[in-house]
Amino acid sequence: MAVELLMVSGAALVLSWAMDGVNEGLEIQFKASGEPDIRSPGDAVDVSFHVDWEMFLGESIVDVTPAWHVPNEGCGEMPWAFRFEFSNRSSLVVALGEAEGVGFTYMPDALVVIFDKNLAVAYKIPASSTSSYG
Repeated sequence: MAVELLMVSGAALVLSWAMDGVNEGLEIQFKASGEPDIRSPGDAVDVSFHVDWEMFLGESIVDVTPAWHVPNEGCGEMPWAFRFEFSNRSSLVVALGEAEGVGFTYMPDALVVIFDKNLAVAYKIPASSTSSYG
């Protein structure tokens, strides 16, 4: 599972669950235009037509802020969420987790995209000193 933020140039930022031994985190990588992505098996689903994505289309990413966690004792910090700020002053968060009721719960091998700042600020996990908003 991955979230790809496709740029006008055809390049993309790809966010996916990553493991380093038993330590999990959220990996972010740059994919050049036309470059295949071997870490994202399965078919891509275009969500650009969905109303939640509408305000981000055509906008530039102006800032990326990670939220860090310590997945296991003795492990260094690893990112578990990234907040993207856009040129129109909108933002979204991509985080490890899954929807649960009206909120989210930590699930290291699943991803959520959070469009609401209040929900992103409210989503916290025990291994992090900050919310998914960073």
